[in-house]
Amino acid sequence: MKLFTKYNRVNLLATTIIFLLASIAFSVLITYVLVSQLDENLDIERHEIKNYIEKYNRLPETIPVKDQYTSYVLTNDPPKKKKFATIRAYVAESHEYEMQRAVVFPITVNGQSYSVTVAKSMEGTDDMIRSVIAITLITICTILVVSFLTNRILLRKLWQPFYGTVDKLKNYRIGRLEKIEFPQTDIDEFSLLNSTLESATGKANEDYLLLKAFTENASHELQTPIAVIRSKLDVLIQDEQLTETQSSLVEEAYEHIRKITKLNQSLLLLAKIENRQFMEITAVALQPLIIAKLKQFKELLRHKGIDVIVDLQEATVNMDPYLADVLLNNLLSNAIRHNAANGSIKITLAPHELSMGNSGVDHALDNSQLFVRFSKTSNAAEYNGLGLSIIKEICAVNNYSIGYSFRERLHTFTLNWK
Repeated sequence: MKLFTKYNRVNLLATTIIFLLASIAFSVLITYVLVSQLDENLDIERHEIKNYIEKYNRLPETIPVKDQYTSYVLTNDPPKKKKFATIRAYVAESHEYEMQRAVVFPITVNGQSYSVTVAKSMEGTDDMIRSVIAITLITICTILVVSFLTNRILLRKLWQPFYGTVDKLKNYRIGRLEKIEFPQTDIDEFSLLNSTLESATGKANEDYLLLKAFTENASHELQTPIAVIRSKLDVLIQDEQLTETQSSLVEEAYEHIRKITKLNQSLLLLAKIENRQFMEITAVALQPLIIAKLKQFKELLRHKGIDVIVDLQEATVNMDPYLADVLLNNLLSNAIRHNAANGSIKITLAPHELSMGNSGVDHALDNSQLFVRFSKTSNAAEYNGLGLSIIKEICAVNNYSIGYSFRERLHTFTLNWK
């Protein structure tokens, strides 16, 4: 859930509750005020009746008044004091019941006690209360709708710098020479975020470039001593005076130098790929390239008894031809190296996808470590663990995706491109 969506929900819920409580309190207050006004009017009527009786010593005549009713009841048990009440009374004129506010009080005329009731209709008051409540509810709904739309539009606009920063980060790659520039904003929090990210990405890029330069320099500097050692070992191997033990030691040293040479070449290749030194982008037809690679590995496949199943459609990718060759070479080498004896390899090529699966261990591999440099899926020492890292880097510089899956007892790597 997006932040401003959650904020809108909480804000609308809180606003709705507040408005509902306020409208209830307002309706109660309005009812109280209007009923109090009726009580004041009834009390005025009571005083007029009492004053009339005191002046004329008789009951006043009952004059019909709209929405007002007066009655005198002779009683031996009059009320001791005035009393206000809301009653439901039958109205003869309209032939229906209605709510009335009444005051009941005692009076004495010529020694006789009366219970006097003066009532006023509450229909007008109820109509006013209903009108006030309706207007209040309409106002609340209008405020809620306007608040929702305003918050939605305003929050979208306020969060635009944040999404601009996220887009910049998505497209940023460590190792590029250009400096990342975030959109300008007058919001202090987003300005702080941008300045912090600029500082962090700048430092990360600087550290990365230093590490990459060290790797490149170390790989280049290693080439000369490695070449010298190999030449010296070549001379020693050809020496007929070496004993069998000495020859064995020299061959072991030569094998280790061969591994170091291969490791150095892989590191140099990775550095060149990261530096984008292979940028001769052309349309490369994968179908004939895969067929050629299978011919190159024909003897090795036959030696391990590996059965190759191919389903190749025509497909073209735009990339450096050398990198395309390295990509297929590493994929096929990986499928052969980690295959079981008398196993199988399945290669499927579609217009926008290449998948290569091989038999091997009967369980899925750790996907989080597959493309990590120097990570090995087995304890074999004859390879350096950089093959899949090179594949991953080639896909990255060409904006291709690569994924791993274990299905139908095959370890499958799938490349996708548009």
